Amino acid sequence: MISFLNPLLLFGILGAAIPIIIHLINKKKAISHKFAAIDFILQTNKRISVKFKLRQLILLILRASLIAFLAIALARPFIKNFIGGTPGKDVPTSNAIIVDDSYSMQYADNHESFFISAKNAAKEIINNLTKNDDAAVITSSNLGSQVLPELDYDKKNLLNFIEQLQPGFATTHIVPALDAAVEILTSAKSSVKRIFLLTDLTRNGWDIDWFKSGNEKLRSHVSNIHIIDLSKGKELKNIAVPHIEPQINVSERSAESTIKVVVSNFTPTRVKNLLAQVFLDQKKVAQGFFNIEANASETKEFYFSLEKGKGHTGWVEISEDNLSVDNKRYFAINTSNKLDALLIDGDPKTNIYESETFYLEKALNPGREHASSIKPTICSIHEVKNFVFANFDIVFFCNVETLPLEKIHELDKFVKEGGSVIFSLGNKVDSNYYNNSFGTLLPHRLHTARTFSSDSPLSEEQPLHLKPTEPIHPALRILSETNMSTLSSVKFYRVFYVDPAPLGNCKTILSFSDDTPALIERQVDRGRCVLFTSSIDRDWTDMPVKPFFLPLIQQLCRFLTGNIAEEIQNETLVKHDWQSSCPEDINSLEITNPEGTRAVLQPQFINNEKAFLYNDTNLPGIYSVTVDGKPHPQFPQKFPVNVDTTESNLDKIRQKELTALMGGTNLTITTSPVSEGSEALMGEAKKTLWVTLLFLTLCILFVESFVSRK
Repeated sequence: MISFLNPLLLFGILGAAIPIIIHLINKKKAISHKFAAIDFILQTNKRISVKFKLRQLILLILRASLIAFLAIALARPFIKNFIGGTPGKDVPTSNAIIVDDSYSMQYADNHESFFISAKNAAKEIINNLTKNDDAAVITSSNLGSQVLPELDYDKKNLLNFIEQLQPGFATTHIVPALDAAVEILTSAKSSVKRIFLLTDLTRNGWDIDWFKSGNEKLRSHVSNIHIIDLSKGKELKNIAVPHIEPQINVSERSAESTIKVVVSNFTPTRVKNLLAQVFLDQKKVAQGFFNIEANASETKEFYFSLEKGKGHTGWVEISEDNLSVDNKRYFAINTSNKLDALLIDGDPKTNIYESETFYLEKALNPGREHASSIKPTICSIHEVKNFVFANFDIVFFCNVETLPLEKIHELDKFVKEGGSVIFSLGNKVDSNYYNNSFGTLLPHRLHTARTFSSDSPLSEEQPLHLKPTEPIHPALRILSETNMSTLSSVKFYRVFYVDPAPLGNCKTILSFSDDTPALIERQVDRGRCVLFTSSIDRDWTDMPVKPFFLPLIQQLCRFLTGNIAEEIQNETLVKHDWQSSCPEDINSLEITNPEGTRAVLQPQFINNEKAFLYNDTNLPGIYSVTVDGKPHPQFPQKFPVNVDTTESNLDKIRQKELTALMGGTNLTITTSPVSEGSEALMGEAKKTLWVTLLFLTLCILFVESFVSRK
């Protein structure tokens, strides 16, 4: 079916009559005068006369055709036909329109973003539907939280829904969107069911494996799938900040931070002198330049100072490009206030290396140049009466044989009012004395001590090893995979067994290889007590010299004192859950997002553990955590949410791949701009002819000029 963009210009075809009229005028017969010489000449040139008339006829045809073809070409003809299940105007249809709202759709090339173009295209599709057509509009990134809409005949409702759509910050999820579209169309009454997918055709989000089974679903329930590439088939270029890694070094006087910044170049050309800036608490503190090869990444380190004893937030930002969403990455740092720890040494030695608290002190405060946030104070059992437990955040009992009765009562009060105590055992510990004196604090009653003296693999008394419990306790979450794997390398030659029945609300943090408890925590009113069923020095175990000993002890102290938040807050990705353990005395938690919207969370049980779960992480930025409107020491004050930069690679899936994936499905793909009309959007094939006609016109003009000169 041939149509014209400028049909009025077809009147120009009448101009083809001009050369015909001129030809007829010139053909008027002249008056003849006969005489002998002329008769002779006419007879001799008869052949020349025939050739002349033929040339004149050819010129007439060429000139008439020249004007006719030029008029038709200027009318811009095109062939329009319906393909792939696209119906005629009188056939009712049901339509599912998928708008890709992933953050790559915020790519802006010269003018408007792809997402704005997608909204305009969706509106154009709705406007081209007839009164017998129904439709539904869905997005690709919010399917988990949105109720699938029903098919609607009301264009006004559909257009209002499209107008309210906003671009998201999540990654592309094309396959779930196709599943949802099929589910919507399954209940449609129309025989023609169409899916319109408005996207930028980036490869991320296309689950290739889904089409092995999902292809049959599409063929069975969908008449036509029409994909509109809003990028117009162009290759897209992008530069992003996919990863940052802050680190802090705390000394006695100040805190210094190092931040590693990774910048990726997803373009086929080298990037030169790309500016990267580090902002801390809204102020620029460092900057540098990146020179990155094509399709490569580069890492640089930046240094800046921090104020101790408070939380800090910031971001790393690079110069803007066509996709600015992934040019910024947020971070949060917590330089904790000092924790005061009292270490009661029950077996002091003249040689400090043999002292019960030597390795513990080094783990709490490794050295003068790198001071931790924990300040240990050591005393013997004879000096303990000179210290008040309430002046400390945490108290360690290291192989302590006895404690004066008044200090036992003081310890009991100290823990119940919010303090923390850790018992480590040894050869001076008597189980009966501990059970009677500290029974209100201990997680389990002590039973008997057992020795594993042989290190021979043939012995039945091989040393015990450590293993974490499931789920992983919060005090262990800071340990790296390497440190977790070395737990099994620790050897225990002597341990205390405990009664199986717990004495209160208890959790096992670590177990021995024979499944008996090694490290146990108990909640006692507002405080906590921890029992380590072996020694804290090297008398019974080699644990103090293992790499994980330092981070384990420091994190255990932070957990018990309510400072569980790591110094560097791990980032949460957009649309991913943020989770934090719930202390016994906290009943609600408030989260405030970057736009100032506050959500109140109630605790819930996750893997049999009481915790807070927040899943409204739809925006990148810094989120605040409060309890009753104020920061709480048992939670991080801030945590960062960043975009998932798997979306930053804008490599496109090819049309041939899509055709292969959807083999047997009526598929059309268009890269035409929305401004060129609604035919391409509606899946109608359109082949323009005016370029061909102009070429033919030029050819005729050339032939006419050649013939006329003969």
